[in-house]
Amino acid sequence: MNKFNWVISRLLLYVAGSALLMMVFLVVGNIVMRQVSSSFGGTTEIVGWLTAVVVALSLAYSQLTKAHIELDLLVEHLPSRLQSVLYVLVSGASFLFFSMVAWKLWEYGVSAMQRGSLSQTLRIAFYPIVYLVALGFSAFCLVLLADFLHSLKKVVAQ
Repeated sequence: MNKFNWVISRLLLYVAGSALLMMVFLVVGNIVMRQVSSSFGGTTEIVGWLTAVVVALSLAYSQLTKAHIELDLLVEHLPSRLQSVLYVLVSGASFLFFSMVAWKLWEYGVSAMQRGSLSQTLRIAFYPIVYLVALGFSAFCLVLLADFLHSLKKVVAQ
């Protein structure tokens, strides 16, 4: 499972990096065009979509490499077994919560596709972006599940 998570997380991270690069080119191009003639229409909308894609697709890799902020000021003073139990509870609750988020994102993507929902400014279908965000959260859930199982195994072994 760890190998699978690693491959998926890295792949999604590359897509997130590409989206970030596209965002940079779009913003810089928009600034240059504003100085020369007129700016692109819908830049704010596209940058918002790309931001959502960058954040969602980088969550799994962030969790996998523990590149997030962890506040353990109080927990570090507790006995190691209690720390392990707390980690099981937190990782389990995180997995359940973000699984619901991913599920609802998939549902929203299907709903937007069936209704033919279009974006406000550019009037294009945005459900592929919703699917990408849902994919990012689903990959994040896989990493959270692996963390939960690992921490549960650690508690049982103690």
